[in-house]
Amino acid sequence: TPHNRLLATNEPPQAAEIPLVESVVSKTAVRLAFLDAEMARLRDRLNQLDEERTELSDYHARNTGILSPLRRVPPEVLDEIFSWSLPSVTEALDRGFNTNNSPWVLSHISSRWRAIALSIPSLWSL
Repeated sequence: TPHNRLLATNEPPQAAEIPLVESVVSKTAVRLAFLDAEMARLRDRLNQLDEERTELSDYHARNTGILSPLRRVPPEVLDEIFSWSLPSVTEALDRGFNTNNSPWVLSHISSRWRAIALSIPSLWSL
């Protein structure tokens, strides 16, 4: 067709071909505007879904944490673990006071761990 010839060459359109090309340009501009608007709408929706998914994922993780077996470990077992996790008296004296190697670390995990750590006098004495 003459239109395909114009697309494949650099020749100017003849006077009779100009209305057809103008019509194609007009229709494609309308369609492009529609597609741009639709894509913007879908991007907005995708952003909303992404936010919702992030919030739901965080909520899921927090609820999954509630089921952690560590929450059910008896205080006596944590007491034993805490006692073994800290440096010996000799090591503590050699290193000097360091909050990263002391019961302070254990007492900052959760209120439950804090209560357990505070109830173990041997953790706090050298």
